[in-house]
Amino acid sequence: MTSFHSVMRLSLVLTLAVAAVVVFRGSASAASPAPMLQAPAMVEPARSILRDLFRDDGEDDFVHDDHYDWNDYRNATSRKERVRDFYEMQRQDQKSYWKQQKEAQKDMIKRQRGW
Repeated sequence: MTSFHSVMRLSLVLTLAVAAVVVFRGSASAASPAPMLQAPAMVEPARSILRDLFRDDGEDDFVHDDHYDWNDYRNATSRKERVRDFYEMQRQDQKSYWKQQKEAQKDMIKRQRGW
């Protein structure tokens, strides 16, 4: 069933991509206004069009590309700070893992005792 959904999503993505190419090529005509008269493009966060399309396939490791830009982070911090941040993230993940284990053990004890 999952492969059927994946095939359907892939065909939908390809159809949308072809439609976008057709629309994009048709919109760039000689009648377009001069570049100086166009309003400056608004800055939008980096976002993948396909991000939500394959979310049901069991993979929850999506990059949070709505609010995170690696290049900005790399240019704004030193290597030492990035290494420190990496180790801090590892430490926080480990704490969260052990906290989840402790909660699961508490829940198991409560179920055994019928609470």
